[in-house]
Amino acid sequence: MGNALPAEERPMVTDPQNHLPDVEACKVAVIGAGAFGTAMATVAARNGHEVCLYARDPDQVASINEQRRNNKAMSEFEIPENVYATTSVEEACEGAAFVIVALPAQRTPDFLKKYRHCIAPQVPLCITGKGLYLPTRKLLGDAIRDAMERDQCLAYLSGPSFAKEIMDMQPTAVVVACTNLSKAEFIQRVLSSLWFRVYTSTDVVGVQLGGALKNPLAIGAGMIEGKGKGFNTMAAYVTKAQLELQKLTIAMGGEPTTVSGLSGVGDLMLTAFGSLSRNRTTGVRLARGDLLDDILKDMTVEGVPTAAVAVHFADQHGLELPIFRTVAAILDRSLPLDQAHLALMGRPLRQEREVR
Repeated sequence: MGNALPAEERPMVTDPQNHLPDVEACKVAVIGAGAFGTAMATVAARNGHEVCLYARDPDQVASINEQRRNNKAMSEFEIPENVYATTSVEEACEGAAFVIVALPAQRTPDFLKKYRHCIAPQVPLCITGKGLYLPTRKLLGDAIRDAMERDQCLAYLSGPSFAKEIMDMQPTAVVVACTNLSKAEFIQRVLSSLWFRVYTSTDVVGVQLGGALKNPLAIGAGMIEGKGKGFNTMAAYVTKAQLELQKLTIAMGGEPTTVSGLSGVGDLMLTAFGSLSRNRTTGVRLARGDLLDDILKDMTVEGVPTAAVAVHFADQHGLELPIFRTVAAILDRSLPLDQAHLALMGRPLRQEREVR
């Protein structure tokens, strides 16, 4: 199953349950068999496409192929029969119409540099990792292009989408952004169904920033939750946090409408309030006295490295952004969490409407 069928032999996909438009069945590669990679593989497979899922662990691959269960992520869900797992990146990518890269943001550039020979230059990569790249302080897409040393077509999938709820077929809406709109529309058609709706955008800067910058803000929301603060506090925090998100995104070239959409405010709401959010959970645990190093042993938390890079960009553009700075200072231990209240509420009084 590692080789895709020739175009003339592929069926047209029409799912009466999902009311999909006719779209030619294709092979979709998914790199990364964690929770979100498993969810995206399932999304494509439920739409009738052939999916090859890469995982480096042979036992995990065997579990998916033989028991139809991912023993390391989403193990309570059955994996569709048209998902085939492999330990070979080359096998996964061979003949794929596009490749979904579902790796943590900080690992993505080095991985793609190592395996770029397995990916055809003309094949779009759909990146799901959400973060700013810490070593070079760049947008993830720029870091990927530097690592691959070529102008690969990159799309970015973002929006309020917990993997568990995708697997459970809870209605979900996301956005896929690409400078080549036709490529974004193709990914949209392959992945969309009545329970997984994909919108398109050409604002790759705004979608990347929204998906990345909401993560440290969600950590702050978790701190508020963990400290037992009420609805007044949380409402004020999220309102001002989304304003800071908008200011920084616009300063870096993103569009205001993108920030107010699924990849900006939508994703911020999910991660700030959703109990499945690792970033929010990190904030809750910090507020209750857990050490950050201990938390990071348990899970990958994209908001931790992203916080410092967000402050770097704020400095570059002369933006104050007190919430971003306060969260980053707590994470790097330059500000005790108990002093965050004073750092934010003790700032000089001012008008609400300000440029900065």
